[in-house]
Amino acid sequence: MRAVVRKQEAFVGAVDGLRLFRRTWLPENSPSATVLLVHGFAEHSGRYTELAEYLCSRNLCLAAFDLRGHGQSDGKRAHVDRFEDYLLDLDSFLESLDDQLPGPFWLLGHSLGGLIATRYTQSRQNRVAGLILSSPFLGFAIKVPLYKVVMGKLLSGILPSLVMKTGLDPSVLSHDERVVQSYRTDPLVSKVASARWFTETLQAQSEALEDAPALDLPLLVLQAGDDKLSSVEVTRRFFDRAGSADKELEIYPSMFHEVFNEKERQKPLKRMADWLEKHLE
Repeated sequence: MRAVVRKQEAFVGAVDGLRLFRRTWLPENSPSATVLLVHGFAEHSGRYTELAEYLCSRNLCLAAFDLRGHGQSDGKRAHVDRFEDYLLDLDSFLESLDDQLPGPFWLLGHSLGGLIATRYTQSRQNRVAGLILSSPFLGFAIKVPLYKVVMGKLLSGILPSLVMKTGLDPSVLSHDERVVQSYRTDPLVSKVASARWFTETLQAQSEALEDAPALDLPLLVLQAGDDKLSSVEVTRRFFDRAGSADKELEIYPSMFHEVFNEKERQKPLKRMADWLEKHLE
């Protein structure tokens, strides 16, 4: 599966001056399309090398960047002033790729990246050819207690950049112990979240569900069935409400949150690549 022959790394300038770290993986031959990846919360694009290698083996290019406050990008760790900043960063990322990589561009978002990709396509549908979501963070798997919501909103107003430990147990990400251990020891993985990030994400989740009928792009959703982080129920609700005439939902009953890092990862990887090839015919 090692079909990557060239890997490029660079920094992209955000509209507010922050530097965003970008990675690109290219196959040996001229790729048939480019997949744009938006990673999940607290992680970084470097965790997707195996995904990149698989896509390159299917003659697809993968381009990704570290979200602000994540990985090798600038910004306070795990913090965002406005959710819109993520969308503006995605604009900057796409603009940095213009004339460098072949279209069409297909947007792939995992977890928080799925929420970002959803909000992006709901407001900028003409920028990409289609949307792929991997266990999108459209809702919390466990209902957030009201007192936490109230406290989060209070802190977001008076101490927006205050960070708190997330308490995430890496073992809920994958059944593959190598993946879990790698996550535990990864120095670029964050273990905190800011108050403002929490409230901005809650608002974005609400808006994503409300605006689902406006989505009018080819849509593929790959959802972990045993997801302890993203709500499977909310993902189903979003999918049912999505206005896309061309939409498919695949739920993997026994998989944890990171379907592309599960022991049976070949299933969702192949499903995604087959879907892309069908739409490129």
